[in-house]
Amino acid sequence: MNRNQIIGGAVITALVVLLFFFNPVEMRWLPPCLFHQLTGWSCPGCGATRAVHQLLHGEWRLALHCNAMVVVLLPVAVVGWRWRNRPGVGWALLTAVLVFGIIRNVPVEPFTLLKP
Repeated sequence: MNRNQIIGGAVITALVVLLFFFNPVEMRWLPPCLFHQLTGWSCPGCGATRAVHQLLHGEWRLALHCNAMVVVLLPVAVVGWRWRNRPGVGWALLTAVLVFGIIRNVPVEPFTLLKP
């Protein structure tokens, strides 16, 4: 492991510990989503912090309600980190994020269930 990997791991660990002990709904110092403030739409990341908090507490259903994409892609990202340099993986993830961002704003059932 190189120095950057150690620092990155330490930062991620600290953030995970912070999210475990502090509910993002109660932490008023977290910045709001600028995209949501400007457009009124939910970006693909809206609810991600709350989803991770719920996942850390074993609340899968609440996490899915906060941000289903995070619940689905977080394990893929953790397990598949070695795939990051393979051609097409980045484009596939970007496409998934963009599609999720679009369909979660469609004002028709069942897409409205994807809003945080």
